[in-house]
Amino acid sequence: MAKYDMAIIGGGSGGLTAARVATALGANVLLVDKERLGGDCLNYGCVPSKSLIHVARIVQKARESASLGIMTANLSVNMTKVSEYVQGVIDRVAEGEKVYTEGVTVKFGQITFKSATELVLNGEIFTSRNTLIATGSRPVMPRVEGLEEVGYLTNESVFDLMNLPSSIVIVGGGLVGVELSQAFERLGAKVTIIQEQERILPREDPEVSEAVARVLISEGIDIVTNARFVKAGRSGNKKVATARQGDQLLNFEADEIVLAVGRQPNIEGLNLEAAGIKYDKKGIKVDDYLQTSASNILAIGDVIGGYLFTHVAVYQAGVAVRNALVPLARKKVDYRVVPWCTFTDPEAARVGLTPEDAEKQYKQVRIVKFPWAEIDRAQAENETIGFIKLVLAGKKDEIVGAHMVGARAGEMLGEMALAMQHNLTLNDILGTIHVYPTMNTGIQQAVFEAYLEGAAAASNRKIVRTVLSLRG
Repeated sequence: MAKYDMAIIGGGSGGLTAARVATALGANVLLVDKERLGGDCLNYGCVPSKSLIHVARIVQKARESASLGIMTANLSVNMTKVSEYVQGVIDRVAEGEKVYTEGVTVKFGQITFKSATELVLNGEIFTSRNTLIATGSRPVMPRVEGLEEVGYLTNESVFDLMNLPSSIVIVGGGLVGVELSQAFERLGAKVTIIQEQERILPREDPEVSEAVARVLISEGIDIVTNARFVKAGRSGNKKVATARQGDQLLNFEADEIVLAVGRQPNIEGLNLEAAGIKYDKKGIKVDDYLQTSASNILAIGDVIGGYLFTHVAVYQAGVAVRNALVPLARKKVDYRVVPWCTFTDPEAARVGLTPEDAEKQYKQVRIVKFPWAEIDRAQAENETIGFIKLVLAGKKDEIVGAHMVGARAGEMLGEMALAMQHNLTLNDILGTIHVYPTMNTGIQQAVFEAYLEGAAAASNRKIVRTVLSLRG
């Protein structure tokens, strides 16, 4: 019977990171996945979607080039070539990830628990002192009349398209739905978003949602809110998505229906009961140390719910492995500062609290908003749509939230996350030299405006006036 120090179930970003960390710490590691490594992020999510967004952005820039005096021929999109490019990116990233499995035993198949320390893989029983579950999630499949018969796409199948549909209905206005909608509209499809809630990107600050919605609408995307997808059917060669909006039934014809209505954890088939692991429909239950109800089994990533982001799973992987292998130095997870980004064009980036959430937690909250158009680099590149919004709390103007809409906003979020994680002040950012002209200069400019409008500057003005008056 094979024995391991750590068995990792799930070969996505979280599982791969955990395997590399555990191996680096000297553990004998087994990594198991059903069929291939990389997980949803590599094969169906982050990597292919951002590759498609890149192609769509190039198409959009080519259309806009006439305003710069660059005349182009009529554009057409070869979806087969686009798909080949996307697959090529996946292959290159997968090649780079091979380093994560050096020194790791990798196996494929269906794995189940026999007990908290015994697991069964392809009929073979083995033991592991510690087990980490990182099985991820999959798209939610809503129970809608006629949907199975009509057919649909999800983020796991949409990148396999060899021909560009002339029209697409995307059900869901969250991060995935919004990104796909803009990409396919720019490639040449006519896109309609059906959103059950009152606005797209409902987890974002309302001003962020509104700004992104304006951009999508300006590019030709139809956004239908407060509408629930209730039925699917056919009309000739077209698929028909029926949505209920109040007392009305609205019909939308399209070549394809794409579902982007959320995720559900992959917990089926693991026989969690045999290991004494508690779970519900939202995922496996873990404590602040990422430990399940079985003391030697931990879980990370989408399978535990919460923040369904690759970067969060990677962060959790480091915490979980160290907690399992070095229990005397256990560490709690810290979600105080979790950044994320919606990769539309312009991007919508966020870290920390919204103004509404901040006002529930703090007595004194101040909001500073800085227009993206006042960043010189944005003017130079004609990328002027958007803003930076800082959420400041308390007398010391603690940065508790940052919300940005703008070109490459996600790249700028790191500085704000670092500042918040280490409780840096406005003066710390203001006193840091930023390269000019870059988009990142906008952070310094926004902080400068916050300083000028704040109590510290007002106090300094009084001191200066007093000193000057004494000098006569």
